[in-house]
Amino acid sequence: MSGINLDLASGKGLLITGGRGSGKSSVLRAVMGLAGPGGDITVLGLPPGHPDALARIGWAPQAWPFTYGIRAEEAINMVAALKGYGPAEAAQAMKDAGFTAPSTLAPLLEIEQCRQLSLACALIGTPDLLVLDDPWEFTETETAIRQAFDRGAAVLAASSDPGGLPALLGASFHLTDGGRG
Repeated sequence: MSGINLDLASGKGLLITGGRGSGKSSVLRAVMGLAGPGGDITVLGLPPGHPDALARIGWAPQAWPFTYGIRAEEAINMVAALKGYGPAEAAQAMKDAGFTAPSTLAPLLEIEQCRQLSLACALIGTPDLLVLDDPWEFTETETAIRQAFDRGAAVLAASSDPGGLPALLGASFHLTDGGRG
């Protein structure tokens, strides 16, 4: 990745678009501290991956990010515990995300259910930054983004099929071949 410079203020949104392999998810992973950025990054005033920053971020990765062999409810309860919350907050996040299959084993989740559970994990607590990798345009996703803006949180998302997300998030840029196009 090269030529990318982002500054996302509180209460604002940004959508990164591009085809497969363009670097969308890599940008998000760099923000989360899960990949080397090859440059300078600060997230909520701290280095990417710093525990104090991660505690303030709601992260919804793409695809099937959940460990095989555990139930959906176990996965979200683990995320809640890591963020300092309990089962009540996990249950509320599942409700807010429209997720209704808590006893289902992770490998048996349909892709839609997986995306809802991923969104639920991101919604635990009141994150100052939502990072959504390839979110689906569920009513719950749109509501979560609006609520984040209402409380002054920023939203960073990436999608190769943006649909109505550019209008909802307010700003976007397109990546080609691992850089801005």
